Amino acid sequence: MLIETTAGDLRLALDTVQAAVPRRSTIPILCAVLLQDGAVRGTCLDMEISVRFAAKRFDGAAVIPFRQLHELVKSLPADLDLRIQSKGDDYGVHLFFRGGRYKLPSFPATDFPTWTGNGDLAEMAKPDGFRAALDACTGFISTEETRYHLNGVCFSKDPDGKSVLVATDGHRLIAYDFAHECEINLILPRATVLALLGMVEPEEVLFSDSNMEFRFPGGSYLRTKLIDGTFPDWTRVVPAYPEDTRRISFAPLEMKKALDRMRRLTGQRNRGLSISASANGDLLVVTMNGMDGEECAERIESGSAEHWQGAQAFYGFNSSYLSELCQLHRQAERISIVAPDAGSPAKVGPDETKATTVLMPMRVDEGTLVRTALLTFAGGANDQDAKEAAA
Repeated sequence: MLIETTAGDLRLALDTVQAAVPRRSTIPILCAVLLQDGAVRGTCLDMEISVRFAAKRFDGAAVIPFRQLHELVKSLPADLDLRIQSKGDDYGVHLFFRGGRYKLPSFPATDFPTWTGNGDLAEMAKPDGFRAALDACTGFISTEETRYHLNGVCFSKDPDGKSVLVATDGHRLIAYDFAHECEINLILPRATVLALLGMVEPEEVLFSDSNMEFRFPGGSYLRTKLIDGTFPDWTRVVPAYPEDTRRISFAPLEMKKALDRMRRLTGQRNRGLSISASANGDLLVVTMNGMDGEECAERIESGSAEHWQGAQAFYGFNSSYLSELCQLHRQAERISIVAPDAGSPAKVGPDETKATTVLMPMRVDEGTLVRTALLTFAGGANDQDAKEAAA
């Protein structure tokens, strides 16, 4: 076996393949990569990635432990010429570069696992915007092992028959408009989603009821098994509220900055928050209590409310989840939160968007702080007057 390439070309290929290489395994060869036919390939048996890279010469095949090879080439200048060579029956490979010679252990190339995906693959429509859709859905994927069927992104249909990608962790949900031809709910695992986000846009997507294959320019590919489970009927939790439902609206970046300040002060990333408005809807305030007596309140200058039900009404949410939704919709001039009361699922987002996002309510107990904030920001009242009025 003889391969002549550069450290930079090999490193870029290894950077991509590492998503499919387990850090530890009871099967040692799975922690290695196969260099063969102008490409480097890695697998964890559930996912396989093969990436082609530039080489002046590529003869034969070798299986080399990934971590050792990756760490070595990362430490070398990108334009440095490398020669990887095996000699005779010795299960080891030599890596040469100007001023260096290393010997690495290896496995027989014939022992490297062969992909065992089955089923006839059908071609999906050209996947324009696929990475953008995956990127939007990633933060909504559950990481709870007990509900494994939520540990991925589902190719689904909305009630109108439109193709969407869906992800939910039970606290929030996204249905992202993306054209596909899957008539059954296929669930792409989270690990595969993260691997795809580290690659370029695929030029071809193939699927069966148990596997998917993504093909990339230049001959690289990713193959993956799908989650064997039934995705819940997510359409049942997407609210269909009438036009006169209570709503608030605001600039997403202004809200996100306020929430980030509050979370830093309280030191609680997932602390609950309250959002309320004055009776006439021209004053919007967000409040948060800390565990050690901190009180946070800000007026959202861009905020307004419609169909509001008096100053005692409010919404309660997880501050981290709402901040992430503001980040997702950051390009919008304004986004809305629509729900009839504090105990109902809320639709969050701009009126025109590819992403339908739903946020479940969170129980909060900030009645006094909300009333104090509304009085303070309404004009004229100092903090002491507001506290006495709210008592």
